[in-house]
Amino acid sequence: MSTESDDNDFVSLMATLNLMNEPIDERTSSPTYAAPRTPSPTPLSAAAVQRQTFPAMRNRIYNSASSAPPPVYRFDSPATSGYTTEWSIAGAATQGVPDGHVHTVRPGGRRNKPRTKKAAYVVFVGRDTGVLSTWAEAERLVKGVSGCIFRGYSTVAEAEAAYAYALEHSWVRNCSLPVVAAIPTLPQPVQVSDGVNPLNGAEEFDGRWYVVYRGITPGVYRSHLECQLNTVGVRGMLHESVQGISLALSKFESARARGNTKAAPPPAYHTDVFL
Repeated sequence: MSTESDDNDFVSLMATLNLMNEPIDERTSSPTYAAPRTPSPTPLSAAAVQRQTFPAMRNRIYNSASSAPPPVYRFDSPATSGYTTEWSIAGAATQGVPDGHVHTVRPGGRRNKPRTKKAAYVVFVGRDTGVLSTWAEAERLVKGVSGCIFRGYSTVAEAEAAYAYALEHSWVRNCSLPVVAAIPTLPQPVQVSDGVNPLNGAEEFDGRWYVVYRGITPGVYRSHLECQLNTVGVRGMLHESVQGISLALSKFESARARGNTKAAPPPAYHTDVFL
């Protein structure tokens, strides 16, 4: 229930936002699948990460910013309520909390990326895995599969490179195989990742980075797959994507300082019951 104090907080927040220019961010969601725990190291500075990332893309990746306003969230739970522009705050107060609710009062601005026809699809987790040339083929491998992970790519070469990279790191999962106790490896935050990551080809990487606040290994990741492998199936998982590595690192450090980051054990991996 909204109170006079909450309304005053909202008025104050909106007045403050009118004076701000802040890079955009976006709340994201995920399916239900995860992998085993690994240590969570301390993130590097944005400059350190920049030195080990695609040189030809640096200016586009790191200098991307927007004058669009951030989103505003209204959150309510038995313990607290209010308004905030930080998904880590709204999510921590409501996700996995009985009677916790959150909704977007004002959507954040975002430059709409032109929709392009996908030349190929990669199924990383599904009934089977691989590179498919049509969505109909990919859909047969993911429809009805709990925790499926897939992505479309603009070129076949990028799709093949992404799948080969994930396969090399044991990040693909065939859900039709017998039960396994643990996933062999798990992506790590940016400070220990490879300098070049084919999971985001030149056509696919739009400068967005993935912040895992609650997951198997909290931290900042440069690809959707790495984020998903650290969050799907994790109870109370919390993550978002934001524009630019500097903003991603800043949001993660702020959330950690507030106590809103948490490493969580993965759920037991099991064979799905297919529909």
